[in-house]
Amino acid sequence: MRVYFSSTVKAKNKLDKNFKAIYKTIEKLGHKNVSNFLIKVKPEEFYRRSSNTAGYEYKDMVKKVKSADVVVFEVSLSSLGIGYLVNMVLAMEKPVVLLHTKDHSPYLFKFLKNEKLQIYEYSLDNLEDILASALDVAKEATNVRFTFFVTPKILHFFDHIARCKKIPRAVYLRRLIDGAMKKEKFKPQSPF
Repeated sequence: MRVYFSSTVKAKNKLDKNFKAIYKTIEKLGHKNVSNFLIKVKPEEFYRRSSNTAGYEYKDMVKKVKSADVVVFEVSLSSLGIGYLVNMVLAMEKPVVLLHTKDHSPYLFKFLKNEKLQIYEYSLDNLEDILASALDVAKEATNVRFTFFVTPKILHFFDHIARCKKIPRAVYLRRLIDGAMKKEKFKPQSPF
């Protein structure tokens, strides 16, 4: 999956080790980070930038968020900007994973009720397990149900496949479609 990871820049000096670990773990789990802004940003320069630069960075961030399948925020340090982004991403109906360290639980986020929102306490010791689980749940949240009618002949074929190959009909169809996409070298575009 394509993952947008970020946090508040004001936490960079205190949580840089955590930020780098999250960024690397996303890649280690086989996902693609769509932005390295948080890893490269220097807080002292960030807060001295011009309004033109800030505007460009904002537009770039929105573009990258839209291109992502899931968004991960480290929220141990509260930030109105991150709160705004969480709501923006949820309005796009994208899965959001919020990570926080012990004793830094995000107070206001606990009151958000949204099936696409996950909140986890983590440490550097359990980060990989937490992220693996969270991204698996997020992947399921990105899947869409697709219903269509088939002839009785096709239905019997699906039943035969399910019995003989011991796989669900939906799995068989996904594999057929995945194979066709690979054959066509199809690259999906963002719907936003």
